[in-house]
Amino acid sequence: MARPAAADARPLVSIVMPSFNQGEFIADGIDSVLSQNYPRIEFMVMDGGSTDSTIDVLRGYGDRIRWRSGPDGGQSDAIHRGFLAATGKYLAWLNSDDRYVPGAIGAAVDALEADPSAALLYAGGEFIDRDGAVIGPCLQIEPWSLETMLSTVNFVLQPATLFRRDAYLAVGGLDLGLHYCMDYDLWIRLGSAYTVAYMPTVMAQARAYGETKSSTGGLARLEEMERVIRRHGGRGLPKSYRREMYLELRGALAAAVKGRRLRRAARLAARITPYAGGAAMWRLRRLTQGRY
Repeated sequence: MARPAAADARPLVSIVMPSFNQGEFIADGIDSVLSQNYPRIEFMVMDGGSTDSTIDVLRGYGDRIRWRSGPDGGQSDAIHRGFLAATGKYLAWLNSDDRYVPGAIGAAVDALEADPSAALLYAGGEFIDRDGAVIGPCLQIEPWSLETMLSTVNFVLQPATLFRRDAYLAVGGLDLGLHYCMDYDLWIRLGSAYTVAYMPTVMAQARAYGETKSSTGGLARLEEMERVIRRHGGRGLPKSYRREMYLELRGALAAAVKGRRLRRAARLAARITPYAGGAAMWRLRRLTQGRY
């Protein structure tokens, strides 16, 4: 049996935590990093100038963590600037309302070290509620398929990932123009250029509650996703999000009809057709009949 590598011989992992007004959750996320049994972690919190309790929480950790706070260009900008300042062989980001499970980083490093051709590793994950109780597993996670990513669903849970710094830089890093789908876009670019490794064991827990960016993104999030997929040669919005797109467009159409914004209503009605089945089209005709 091979002997474990000495602690100082193991590769450095750089973890960046973007933060903005997440004082309710950030200590949980930080603690999940500090409690990892992996010996070489470089950890930095990139705060966007929080006005809640976040700064007090960060100060409470003393010299156990590195952090900076000030205006930034949003989440993608904060993460990317953290990565540019990082020196680790491997990179990860953990949003300030998510957390790692014990032993996650060591297991992910071992998997990537065992497969030098892989640039990205993703693993299993769970959803937790506002109080940190497990809701259930992230069921959409499955073995890697670029075609599935482009046509069906983003099955990579962002906090359950680790990737090589040199590969991240080689594909151009995060697209700073993306607000919702910068992770989805990055996985596609890494998976198009390199091998991807999948570890089915749980690595991280993502917090699900009403105020998350994914929950409140609405039509803007879906439109950004569609642009990203088309950019990479996909045919449009992946199948798993089309029902959501229909509901968002229908809500916007109802608001436009009620407000008698006739040109907007006409544009929305044209856009909604590819997402509406027979029953849905009947409801749309009733909604718009005689209104525009």
